[in-house]
Amino acid sequence: MPRFSFEVMNPGGERYIDSAEAADREALLLTLQQQGLVLIRWLDASGRRRSGAGGRNWGAARTGMRRTEVLDFTRELAHLTTEGVPVDRALGVIADVVTAGAVRETAGYLRTSLQEGKSLSAAMADRPREFNELYVNMVRAGEAGGILPRILTKLGEFLEQSEAVRRFIISSSIYPSILLSVGFLSVIVIVGFVVPRFSEIFADIGQQLPLSTRMLMAGSDFLQHWWPAFLAAIAGLVVGGRWYLRTPAGRGVRDRALLRLPGLGTLGLDIQVSRFSRTLGTLIQSGVPLLKAIAIAGKVVANSVITAEIERLYQQVKTGKRISALMREGGVFPIKLVQMVTLGEETGQIGRMFEAAANELDRTIEIRIKRYLALVEPIAILLMGLVIGAVVISMLSAILGINDITF
Repeated sequence: MPRFSFEVMNPGGERYIDSAEAADREALLLTLQQQGLVLIRWLDASGRRRSGAGGRNWGAARTGMRRTEVLDFTRELAHLTTEGVPVDRALGVIADVVTAGAVRETAGYLRTSLQEGKSLSAAMADRPREFNELYVNMVRAGEAGGILPRILTKLGEFLEQSEAVRRFIISSSIYPSILLSVGFLSVIVIVGFVVPRFSEIFADIGQQLPLSTRMLMAGSDFLQHWWPAFLAAIAGLVVGGRWYLRTPAGRGVRDRALLRLPGLGTLGLDIQVSRFSRTLGTLIQSGVPLLKAIAIAGKVVANSVITAEIERLYQQVKTGKRISALMREGGVFPIKLVQMVTLGEETGQIGRMFEAAANELDRTIEIRIKRYLALVEPIAILLMGLVIGAVVISMLSAILGINDITF
């Protein structure tokens, strides 16, 4: 049998390089997991890093089946395989009972690939629009360890939790968005249609108007005569801004600014860190090597500042440093997360600690979002009241001044 070299971390957090004979790497990975060891990376015969281990592709994105369809497909496949139904038979059942065309087509393709001799993970890797690298690597780890039903169940829980957080944020933002939009439209209607009627009256009287009224009328006149140029300028700013934000420099400026926002910056940081921690913990518990897990988990982070910190972690972990010490040095990750990861290294439960930290962060995020949204409504009402009130007062001051005119 071939001999494989590898680097592992024992339950005490110590790392060492060893080698062993096995039929293949998947069989050896199962043996290491049974011994309570966490695989860091595979090495070649000379003890050097394999170029393919932990390879990176940070820009991948998935399109295809909707998130809810992927979630339903995963939960159904996990349920059937847990009940002892063979994978190919389970895929056939899904293809027969679902009504969504995309899910039926995907299940049929995977079943055909299995019948042709491919593994489930290899078949899923052929369809990156439906199954991203995180999904494929978890399935591959489940196949290697003979625990595919458990991994599919955990993957379904992971997708469900991620979808729940996303839906909560979106649903919580609907009412404040509607409130601000209605207020903005109200101001546009008043300035664009109501104020011009009074302007005609004031022009006929020839009254000396207060400064606030003159400024309001000037703004109304500008909107009436130059609204095409105004809309074109806004469109140009939007298009130019979107183009700039797609550049590395623009993304860096935006992401740094977002993290510096009072209150909201910390909230955004916690959301990204929670997503990274949950993904990393799930991958490690599924048997994915630590370096590769870091590389994959880094792809779920949308902030370039945090992505750069994760890249630093990836590079430094390869040199043999402890991930908890590196997280503490960076100053980006919350101290509570660092402490839990340190405990995980000491007990050999680093994957479970990452996942537990993500759960704790999610609870904190939900509480803070509810608190902020509770403030958004009165603040939005106050701002809209001040703006509309200023417009009304400007008009009333001019109207009341008519009584002072001598005819």
